[in-house]
This record gives sequence, C-alpha cells and structure tokens, in this order.
Amino acid sequence: MRNRLFLIGGGAIFALTCVLTYRLELPELHTKPAQLVSVLNVTSHNGAVTANTTADTLVAVLVTRYAYGRDSSDARRRVEQVVITDTLVGDSWMLNAEIPAATQPIGAVFDIQAPRTVDLNITTSNGKVTVNGFEADVGVVTTNSPVIFTGTKGDGTIITTNGKVTVQVHSGAMTVQTSNGEIDCDIAYLPATKSVQLTTTNAKVTLRLPPDVSALVTATTTNGTVVVTGYQVEYLEQSRSRIRAKIGSGASTININTTNGDILIQSRY
Repeated sequence: MRNRLFLIGGGAIFALTCVLTYRLELPELHTKPAQLVSVLNVTSHNGAVTANTTADTLVAVLVTRYAYGRDSSDARRRVEQVVITDTLVGDSWMLNAEIPAATQPIGAVFDIQAPRTVDLNITTSNGKVTVNGFEADVGVVTTNSPVIFTGTKGDGTIITTNGKVTVQVHSGAMTVQTSNGEIDCDIAYLPATKSVQLTTTNAKVTLRLPPDVSALVTATTTNGTVVVTGYQVEYLEQSRSRIRAKIGSGASTININTTNGDILIQSRY
C-alpha cells in the first residue's frame, strides 16, 4: 500500500508540473508619430525589454503578451488577461502591461524602436533589459534581471536586484544600484558637472574612465580591495578596502560601494 501511495503522489506532482505546456504569444504593434513623443514610459512584469534607435518617423513598440496553458484555448484565456493600456499625455507616451497575479508563467515582452533623443523610462521584472544607442535620459527599474546599456549618452539610472549590470561606452552621468550582481561600467566621457554612483552587494565593481577624467573618487568595500590604475592619484584617504582620492582637479564625483567584492578603477586606454 505504501508503494502504491507513493506512485499516486508522484503522478500528481508530475501532472501539476507538466499540465501547462502550451505557450501562446500574441504580438501587437503600437505606434506614434515621432514628433509627438519626447518621453516613452513602458511598464511590464515577467518580460524582457529591448530598446533600439531608429531614423524612422514613427516610435514603434511591439508588445508580445504571453501565457502558458493546458492547450491553445486555455493559454488564450490566460493571455487575454494581460491588458495593454496606451496613453499619450502631452509629449509623454505611456504603455502599460497590466498582468494579473498568477502561479503560471504570464507576462509581456517589449521591443522598442525610437529616435535616439527620446527619453526612456522602463519598468519590468524577471526579464533582461537592453538599451542601445540612445542619446537621452534613460531610467530602468527591474528585479531579478540583468541590464545592458551600449553606446548611450545622457543621464542613466539603473536599479535592479540579483542581476549583473553592464554599461559599455556611455557618455554622461550614471547611477547603478543592484544586489548580488557584478557592475561593469565603461564611461567614455564624464562632464565636470556629472557624477557616477555605483552600488552593489556580494560582487565586483569595475569602472573604466577616460584618461583625462577629473574626479573626486570615494570607493568602499568589505572583504575586498580597492585598486586605481592608469592615473596619477592624490590619495586623501587610503586603505585596502577604502579610498578617497583626487584624479586631476576633482571636478566630477564618483562614489562606489560594494560588499564581498573588489573594486577596480582604471583608464580606458
């Protein structure tokens, strides 16, 4: 009898884990004339967001709702519970995926094509965020997700958890806050009035700066080391795990904090 009960219980567990095997995706394209949009705000859950620049006269966002079900009709019933709201207020365009609480996978993926001067505000969860080529202010708030900026200019803000942050060839201010994720940040140009703020836990931080950068640097870690290389540095405070230092005249401000990880600050060349 004991063996029989075990088999029945195991079968029930197998059925629960395999019953929702049909994935349905419903894509829908949203567009606005580019001259009407200065700011684009997108909100989702359980979905990746990719933003690329375009020379087109339209701002285009492909939203793909998805859900799992027992079969096609069951998946469709679930995916139709994801509601997309599309609102233009002044020059600010808001696209919001309203996703019900559910135990099965359900969400919405966004693919953005916009002129490089459009400001972006992106909010999501459990999905990678990738931003390429924008020359505007970009803010990302997500959870449990990696974030990648490539070839961007302007003021950047990235807030995530449990995800690595990679910034490649950015010009302008940058604020990064994550946890349990490495930060790899490459600043191609940092104006004197701008700052870099990098914070994580249990991970390494690497910051690359222009060879002619002028900045006041404060970097602190626990159970790690702080190293500055490639510059003539005036140290105001120096220990294995913390420094305050001036590079050049100290015009910009750079603050770096982590725990259980090293901090490396180096010249790009």
